Amino acid sequence: MDGFLLIDKDKGLTSFDVVAKVRKITSEKRVGHAGTLDPLATGLLILALGQGTKILEYLVGFDKEYEVIAEFGKESDTYDADGEIEVVDDETVFTTAQIEKVIKKKFLGNIKQVPPKYSALKVKGEKACDIMRKGGKVELVPRDVKIFAFTPLKYQWPYVFFRIKCGSGTYVRSLVHDLGNELGCGAYVKGLRRIKVGNFSVKDASKLENIGDKTKLTKALISVDEIASKFKQILLKPEDIKALKDGKTLMSKKIDQDDVVMAFSGDKFLGVLESGNGGKGVKFRKAIVEK
Repeated sequence: MDGFLLIDKDKGLTSFDVVAKVRKITSEKRVGHAGTLDPLATGLLILALGQGTKILEYLVGFDKEYEVIAEFGKESDTYDADGEIEVVDDETVFTTAQIEKVIKKKFLGNIKQVPPKYSALKVKGEKACDIMRKGGKVELVPRDVKIFAFTPLKYQWPYVFFRIKCGSGTYVRSLVHDLGNELGCGAYVKGLRRIKVGNFSVKDASKLENIGDKTKLTKALISVDEIASKFKQILLKPEDIKALKDGKTLMSKKIDQDDVVMAFSGDKFLGVLESGNGGKGVKFRKAIVEK
């Protein structure tokens, strides 16, 4: 079975739980997801099945949008409600204007961020969270992330509701934790919902319980062709397709090396193209068509 599913994940499920459920329903072994959601989080999880897994990596890099409930005055060792919570300063009250001032100064645009120690990032081949749970120590280095928007939506101190739009690789838990540190009162993520991945919205997603059998799941399946059409495209002629399938570089086409470009014949997706021959042509990076 080939295609993509938009799932509205429930709280308490891991991303792998969702993958395992879809594998069981479809008997399709090749199932993956485009970006992990923590058990605490709800919202949009994009799954790829079969041939769809060949282009899954390109969806992982999409920008993402979240709705977040942050509680101020406390900290969590995991930076969210699933960790050990301790009071830092539950007396000082910050206004929305004060919070927005700090966000504008420190947490918009290109910033450095240290991921949570309780995360799935690998340290010497082992997940950081597993090392921490075994009583070990983890040192994670800052990395570059991009924050497009960090907007307070509702204020009920000590709770503040935010909408955050960020680049791939951003940890919302770290963002809220660091904001609390900057204010000096502490903060952690009490609730988190992913509402968008690129142009895909949770409004179009299905609950797992609503696709509990193969017939219902198939109806919710989005074709690989449709997902691939969201990227830049190059239309190929039959002679172009034959040359690329034979492993040749097509000199009549050119793409920027950093671009993700999909090859199409009419509405049919053929594969992922990459720059070849020193940038003077294109070749298949991943071919979906049979050779």
